[in-house]
Amino acid sequence: INSVCPEIRTPLNSIVGFSDLIFNDEIDKETREGFSQEIQKSTILLTSLIDNMLEISSLDVSQEKLPCKEANLNSICIQEMTLLNRSHKPDIDYRTDLPEHPIILTTHEKYLSLVIEHLLNNANKFTEKGIITLHCHIDEARQQVHISVTDTGCGIPADKHKEVFERFSKLNAFTPGNGLGLYLCQLIIRRLSGKISIDPTYTGGTRITVILPVPGTRYTLAIDFFLLPVP
Repeated sequence: INSVCPEIRTPLNSIVGFSDLIFNDEIDKETREGFSQEIQKSTILLTSLIDNMLEISSLDVSQEKLPCKEANLNSICIQEMTLLNRSHKPDIDYRTDLPEHPIILTTHEKYLSLVIEHLLNNANKFTEKGIITLHCHIDEARQQVHISVTDTGCGIPADKHKEVFERFSKLNAFTPGNGLGLYLCQLIIRRLSGKISIDPTYTGGTRITVILPVPGTRYTLAIDFFLLPVP
């Protein structure tokens, strides 16, 4: 509870404070118009925090495997990249690299989509220019499906590789977010009988790897997320 309170109070205080100022006639109109944007940002942050906490509360109470059924991985990737493009940055080129034939997996579509969504949003948050690519292919030799999110962002320091998966962990206190995204991803992957970690051998940025068994098929699903520095 002590960890949650500051995360809730910060956006709430911002909403209340700017709401009071927006009706202050002593402040010029142009300045007051900018307060509405700050209120919107804090509202989005608070909504995201509550949504993540609700998901975590439902996932944290059990270690049982999530129910799975067949899902089209190509469609999931296209959907999540389309959503990301709605908050696109002008100096970033968003690319999707998928196989010609759809990959059908036995998984939990909602939660797999949520993992991809969070990691794409992280890539977008920490990238100001360059390329973000969502890639997917089948590794027949290893009997795996690989998904990668590659960006030209800043990466994660080696001594923070485990810390970023903890509740309310934020590498930069001034960056918007609630520090629950990767923790939620870890909960989901565990409930899908998989593992999530940052590859310590990759030094070009950050590679977050998820390995999931795929019930009912001969493949294992492996998801690699790459965060690369600007060349």
